[in-house]
Amino acid sequence: MMHILKYIKYRVIIISLFSGLSLFLSHGLYAVPLNGNDFNQAKLLATDNSHRSTHPTSRIIKISKHRSNMLANNDKWVDIYRYHYPTDTTEVLIYNLKSNELIQSKRHQNLQLSATRDEIKYATRLLENDPVFMKQLSTEYYQRYHSQLPSTAIPLSSLRVKAVILTSDNVHNLPQFKNTKNCGLNRCIYFFLSSLEAPYANVTLDTKAIVNLSLKAVTAFNQSQREHNHTVHH
Repeated sequence: MMHILKYIKYRVIIISLFSGLSLFLSHGLYAVPLNGNDFNQAKLLATDNSHRSTHPTSRIIKISKHRSNMLANNDKWVDIYRYHYPTDTTEVLIYNLKSNELIQSKRHQNLQLSATRDEIKYATRLLENDPVFMKQLSTEYYQRYHSQLPSTAIPLSSLRVKAVILTSDNVHNLPQFKNTKNCGLNRCIYFFLSSLEAPYANVTLDTKAIVNLSLKAVTAFNQSQREHNHTVHH
């Protein structure tokens, strides 16, 4: 009987220790996610004066919790990804939000993360200001649907717009033009469009475009791969 009680006692202690260790590891591995204040602080730490421009020379494209927070002695580390357009490099900065200390900074090429809302907004404006792209789009829309684009003030707002960042892995299936041949190294957004109106909502238009943010260049084309290259200066 005593032997059984000791066995149960030791088993309870072992289970308690194991549970405590699991809780500790779980707390470290699945720490409280970053909140709004954390994101704002990280942006301030990593943003330079160029953010005042509509298309700055560098832009923060992602902020995430650092994977080794569990080893950081209760400090809060974040990974900040900042893209530099003149050099086509993604800078990865590790900051300690508790002390505002920069832990590490490295630059990488061919590291293309998803396009940000600001990048898409800027690229969309370039498309809307490109006369040849807009003429090609308007002509196709009229030929297909026998009507003008629903909105003339902000034309693309009346369409379903899908924007995809181009990487070295997904650029091979696209036609190569002067300002798109280095997409993947350059930061490029591929746009394809469809109507919002039934029954055409899922029908992709032949008119497509690639905006090279590194060159500030618009390349419009359609299924016959007719090209329009237009470099803008803003």
